[in-house]
Amino acid sequence: MDFLKPYATLIESEIHHLKLPEAPSTLYDPQKYILSSKAKRIRPILTLVATGMCGKNIRKSIPAALAVELVHNFSLIHDDIMDQAKSRRGNDTVHVKWNSSTAILSGDGMLIQAMLQLQKVSEEIDFKKLNRVFLEGINKVCEGQALDMEFEDRLDVTTDEYLEMISGKTGALIAASLEMGGICSNADEDKLNTLKELGFSLGKAFQIQDDILDVTADPEKFGKRKGGDIYEGKKTYLMLQVLEHCNKDERTWLINCLENKTMKDVDVLRIIELYESCGIIEEAKNVMNQYYTKAEKALEMFEESKYKGDLLKLINFLKNREF
Repeated sequence: MDFLKPYATLIESEIHHLKLPEAPSTLYDPQKYILSSKAKRIRPILTLVATGMCGKNIRKSIPAALAVELVHNFSLIHDDIMDQAKSRRGNDTVHVKWNSSTAILSGDGMLIQAMLQLQKVSEEIDFKKLNRVFLEGINKVCEGQALDMEFEDRLDVTTDEYLEMISGKTGALIAASLEMGGICSNADEDKLNTLKELGFSLGKAFQIQDDILDVTADPEKFGKRKGGDIYEGKKTYLMLQVLEHCNKDERTWLINCLENKTMKDVDVLRIIELYESCGIIEEAKNVMNQYYTKAEKALEMFEESKYKGDLLKLINFLKNREF
């Protein structure tokens, strides 16, 4: 991903210069810890690229890009608590390294830090619009997370409901990242709407791909144990599709596993085998690729530029990622 290095280097430099306070250490050390972990910085990079693609210097959107990255990490800290995840990006999660109370507070603090960053945009940028898109994006992420939690106790979740959930949980912040980059370049409404829709398409593709990688990726590279979503009984795209396509006996057994919420290693292996025998993984890859293609087509309304070319390369990279 050499083509992303200039953006990533800029983001890392700005994160390094955030100068979070030293005390109280229980508030700021966890924030520094998660920000220092190895991350792709995809969302803030999208903000910078969108600004450049709409014709302005990418440095204009640095505060917005930092706000996006900070709020993303805030959501990760809280997600890991809710999921009781042990590791993130190959490291202990914040609540494991410290404790849940410290993680909740430091996550809350990162949300505030994100909002403070947004205050630093230049005066020619429509701050009211930028702030609205940012806050609406965060709210949609929370709505998506709430739906995801509700799905845990339901066995009648539909694929359409799942797509609505991931539009919020994963797509909303990606869409906001791109739209905020457009706002920082004073782009017109047509371009802003296209950037937003592009983001939602990327988000859906990205999340369905995560569902696939949960059972196909190398756990060491992916940073999660193989079949982690299955162990947790999550209603992923794969799970919903296999419930529709397996035979009656297999469905009865699978529903029993989900109802009991006690997945053994042998159960998880059998479910992965069901995914393969029913062709679910390949079908999910096809849907994922449809969303990536939709994102690529959305770029057609933008003039040719280095930034548009880099975004196309990024989409292609994401499409082929293995972790």
